[in-house]
Amino acid sequence: MIFISHRGESVDAPENTIPAFKLAMERNTSGSECDIHLTRDNVLVTIHDSNTRRIGDREMVVEESAYSELEMVDASNHKPEYSGTKIPRFSETLKYLGPDRLYYVEIKSGDPAVIDAMIDELDKAGIAPEQVVMISFYENIVRIFKERYPERKALLLLSFRVFSNGTWAPTANQLIAKLRDLNADGIDISGNLSFISADYIRRVKDAGFEFAVWTIDDENTAKAFIDLGVDASTSNCAARLQKIFS
Repeated sequence: MIFISHRGESVDAPENTIPAFKLAMERNTSGSECDIHLTRDNVLVTIHDSNTRRIGDREMVVEESAYSELEMVDASNHKPEYSGTKIPRFSETLKYLGPDRLYYVEIKSGDPAVIDAMIDELDKAGIAPEQVVMISFYENIVRIFKERYPERKALLLLSFRVFSNGTWAPTANQLIAKLRDLNADGIDISGNLSFISADYIRRVKDAGFEFAVWTIDDENTAKAFIDLGVDASTSNCAARLQKIFS
């Protein structure tokens, strides 16, 4: 199982910022994960939430703001040693990918315009298609992405649901059917050992799909998923786990 730095090495540096992505590259994790939004003036930026309240020193709605306005936000996420850190353009983060590393890029809205904007930036930077994995909770985004760029990899993001009668979803059969319908390359699902078993993973992988989980920081949980046969996991402390299990 490979470990992908969740929003960069966010255990130490502010999430989704240049320091976090730079730290992930310096620590040589298998790759980084980021979240992208499109600003009012069509600039792709890396930030998880649709507003800056949680990570910044002022509140702004990303999609309603111009990038010049978002640049005014201190995005150090309450880490004093990183005071003054800015919300980066997606294009800036690509400088800290490096060769042979993966970039899991989560599209955070259901707006298909983000897809082409993302691909445009990747092509301008000369990033090889095989280095990038698009991930999204939005089924329409996964479907449209694969229709437009069938040669590029896309994983569906998903959480398990538990119903009042004690049943849960998705079952392996439900998941396989969904991935086939979307033409997805695999799943990136919440790392819940209550539902994920070796048989569950085997059935999904035998159907031809990749199996990734999010977001694992605990050493024992990581070991369990390694033993179960998971392909990849995002982690806020990917470098630490990678060192333990390498």
